Amino acid sequence: MSEQPGRITIAELIEERGELMRLRPVNENADLDRYLDRPRVQKPSFALCGFVEGLDPHLLHVIGRTGIRFLSMQDEKSRQQSVDAMFDLGLTAVVVTSGQEPPEELVRAAERTRTPLFVTDMETTAFMTDMMLFLTRRLAPRTYQHGVYMDIFGLGVLITGASGIGKSEIALELITRGHRFIADDMVELTRPSPDVLVGKSPDALRYHMEIRGLGILNIRDLFGAASLTDSKRVGLVVEVVPWEKLTGEERMLGEERLVELHGVPVAKAIIPIRPGRSLAVLVEVAARNHLLKQRGVDSGKAFMDALQERIQKGHS
Repeated sequence: MSEQPGRITIAELIEERGELMRLRPVNENADLDRYLDRPRVQKPSFALCGFVEGLDPHLLHVIGRTGIRFLSMQDEKSRQQSVDAMFDLGLTAVVVTSGQEPPEELVRAAERTRTPLFVTDMETTAFMTDMMLFLTRRLAPRTYQHGVYMDIFGLGVLITGASGIGKSEIALELITRGHRFIADDMVELTRPSPDVLVGKSPDALRYHMEIRGLGILNIRDLFGAASLTDSKRVGLVVEVVPWEKLTGEERMLGEERLVELHGVPVAKAIIPIRPGRSLAVLVEVAARNHLLKQRGVDSGKAFMDALQERIQKGHS
């Protein structure tokens, strides 16, 4: 799996967030292909004084009430010099908050450099908080993993295994048992924070599942919207393997392991395939068992501890 850094163009940002965050464009000739690839938002406080060192042009810049008031207190020449020095760095985009109208020097500099300039009536703190939360999710590093992804008892379960082993059939049975479908064949994984991994379906494959002999199925049309969820934090990986590939000890103990996905350690259970086994039920039980372990209840460990205690006491 190769990690892909996230990025979003200003055009995409406006399409996805413009109406919700009440962003109104000021200049019409702006270069909306400029992009953000980091979730930070910066206030160019010192830059408004003409000190642009330390100003990162590749971030979204926000000018609030204090910034606009400070500009209004400068004489026209100083104001134009400060604004030009800032915009000449090639800023990605600038937002003026609290419904303030940007001064003419700001508008002229934005038009001259084709820098996207917006106004919002949101207060500065609320705007910056909401925007950083959105960008953190939107720009999270992402990768792709083959498998089927399900929401089972509120736990994100990634089902993996060799092609043709029956992962989609397991998922289909789980859906009929009331669990929710997220993705089939290809799962998009994003890492919004160092220890959190979130899985979803790529847009092109959303709601669809391929079943050999039946073709492509639309799960939403077949089972309704209640059978779906868009994304879920990955909590467990279940690998389906042929029975003969496991040793007798592995078949009996069924210990959970840890597997690293996208730099995040995730619990992993292995389920061997054998004729007559209800794999959907076993995946369901693996999810229940993992949830119990998260609450401190480990049936296998309790049994082995009790057995060891009996052996030490000399009981048969």
